[in-house]
Formats: sequence, structure tokens, C-alpha cells
Amino acid sequence: MKHGKVIGARAWRAPNSGAGRHGPLGVLNALAFNFCLVLLALASATALGVVARDQLYAYEYSEGGARAIARRVERLNSDLIQLDFDRQNQWDDLVAMELMARDVAAARGFLLSARAMLPPRAANQISRAAPSNASDAQVELAALELLTPGTRGRYETTVPLLSRRAASGAAVTRVPDAPTPGDPRDFELIARALIADPSTGSLQFILTGFSLGLAGEFTPRAARGAEALIEASRRDDYPSAFGVEVADLISASVPIEAFRVAALANVQGEAVGAYDNVAAAFRTAVDPARAARVREMLEDIGAMSEASSHDTAVALITHAGQARDLPKLRLIAQSAGDRVAAAAKRLQRDGRLLRAAHGELTFTRDLTAAIAVAAAALAGLIFMVAFKGYQAGRRIWLRLRGGDDFESELVDLSSNWRPL
Repeated sequence: MKHGKVIGARAWRAPNSGAGRHGPLGVLNALAFNFCLVLLALASATALGVVARDQLYAYEYSEGGARAIARRVERLNSDLIQLDFDRQNQWDDLVAMELMARDVAAARGFLLSARAMLPPRAANQISRAAPSNASDAQVELAALELLTPGTRGRYETTVPLLSRRAASGAAVTRVPDAPTPGDPRDFELIARALIADPSTGSLQFILTGFSLGLAGEFTPRAARGAEALIEASRRDDYPSAFGVEVADLISASVPIEAFRVAALANVQGEAVGAYDNVAAAFRTAVDPARAARVREMLEDIGAMSEASSHDTAVALITHAGQARDLPKLRLIAQSAGDRVAAAAKRLQRDGRLLRAAHGELTFTRDLTAAIAVAAAALAGLIFMVAFKGYQAGRRIWLRLRGGDDFESELVDLSSNWRPL
């Protein structure tokens, strides 16, 4: 049998000749990539868990943060100006309307926000009289000069100027009136209604019991918070989701059924509803852990009231979507002062006011370790993606040059080769 002469290429490439070299390496790369991907997810979840467990992200007051939040609230108040070409007259009208409503905090809030609300020329005039590090008293005086004579006269008559307080030696920060303590007679009347009909609303009953000190120590700040919460719950714009969450928390702190059982345990007739009996039953029914959470929530609301006014605290509550928004609102009130009174009253309840608050993250050893592992995993992922990109680019470059990166695997066949 004759065989034809081999014509053509002198080199021959074995099928799948690159499998032996690239196969194991590709598998190892895939395993390393997946390992880094899983490690990154686990480390990130661990970091978030540490932050939540140790409450490392908190809305705490600081001087630098307060200035930034105040500027954000001023910009929010500037959004209330509808016609850009007539900003100063609209600003004057807003101040006049708050003075007619006798809302001192909101009227002052618009004056303190004047640099963001007024047109550039007027804003520059205020900035020259009251630089960025000026006190609120200086800003108020500078803005007062830009009001129309009628509005300015009403303002000076109605609103106690911060500069006058400072000149008299009084504290510039508003000193709130003492909260009204809970009335034992009201507590007794609501308790009788609850014993007769458990479906009666229990919010005011439980908060009155708290204010009477029946669930432990109750500070004046918490009492102010209770007053503001009760008033806010009666408003049409009281947020429903927040209201349900707060009502559930408060109801769980003093279960009404446990209160009724304790009140009816050893007493009969009219004595069941007597103050001494229902007060003792209230103390028996209190859940200490949940009661502490309620007091903390009321402290946050009371701090809003102290930072500006009772009406401001009530308006701020209507911007809360859930109970955990209260620390944000407290920080905004403490940082922006009366500026937030105007914003809380007139801004839509769309979450913009809540976004003005930025908390601070505290780094601990556990959190730092979790972040370091996540960073290492991310670096590994980036390296492998970059390496694979480099390999793909190199192959394309070699092919464009007419070469091939498999040249080292070609087998040279000499011209003297003879088939068997």
C-alpha cells in the first residue's frame, strides 16, 4: 500500500493540547474566586451584625455635626419658597404667618434660615453681618433688618430676641416650662373604664401611670415626651405605621389583661377602681424591660421639646416612619434648634427631614477585624478579575499580531517522516 506524501504544515497541534496546562489553573481560579465571594458576603454580614449588636452607629450630638445638620435644615426651609424671583417677599410672608399663629419657634426658625432662603444679595448681607461661625443671636439680628417694617415690629413684640437673653445673662437655650404631672383622678377614671371594658384605649392610661411614677423613675424630660406623644396621636397626620409600632410597645410594657387580673384579685365592688388598688395592680403588671424602652423613647421626644418647643416636638413626631426614627429627629432638633420648627411644620412627610440626620460609627476591634477580612476578600476578587482580564487581552493582542500563545505546544514534524 502506498501512502501520499505529507504536504503542508510541518507542525502539528494535538487536540485540546492546552487542557493540561490551563485546566487545573482555571479550576483553582474559579475556586479562589468563589471562596473570596463567599468570604466577602460573610465578613460584610458579620460587620453589620456587630454594628447592630453593639449599637455602634449612633445619632449623638457633636459641634461639627450640629453645624452640618443646621445647614441641611436651612436648605430644606429654602425649598418652601415657590417663586424664585420673589424670595424675599415670600420669606417675609412666612415669618408673618407664623407670628399671626403665635408660633414663636417657627417664626424664629425662618429668620435663622434666612441665608439659605433669601436671594444671593440679601444672603450675602446677612453673611457679612453674621459670619458662618456667628451665634444664632447674631443671625437673628442680621435677618431682622431685612424684614418689612410691619413684620419686624410684630416680631420684636412677639418673639423674645436671643440677643436680649444673652445681654441679660439668661441662657440662650430655651428653658421649657415644667411638665404637668399625671392626675391620679384621671388615672383612676381610665382604670375603671378599662376594668369594665378591656377594649378601651390604653395609651393615655399607661402614659399617665408612667408619669405618676408607677413604672419606675420618670424624669421631667420623659413627661414632656409623653405630653407631646399624646397630642401627636390625636392629629390627622399622625403616621399610622409609627402609631401601631408605638402603641404595641406601650401596650406590651403594661399588659392590660395582667392589670385587670391584678386589680380584680382581692378586691370587690367599688374598691376595685380605687386609686390605691389600680396603682398597685399597675405596678404588678409592668414589664421592666419594655418599660425601660418606653422611657427611652419618651426621653427622645422630650429632648425635642427642650431643644425648641412643645409644638415642634409634636410636629416632628409626625415625620417619624418608625420608632427608630426618633433618635434621628432628636439629633436634628438639638442641632438645628428653632430652624427645625419651621421645617417640621411645613415640609411634606416624605422622609426629607429624616435624611438631614447623619450618625457616627464607632470602630471596635471586632468591627475592624470584620472590615479587614471583607477588604482582603474584595481585594482578592479585584485581583482575579484583573488577572483574567489581562489574560484575555494578551490572547487578543497575540492573535491580532498573527501569533498564538500556544506556539510552545506545537510539535515539529520533519520532512523525513514516514507513516507506518
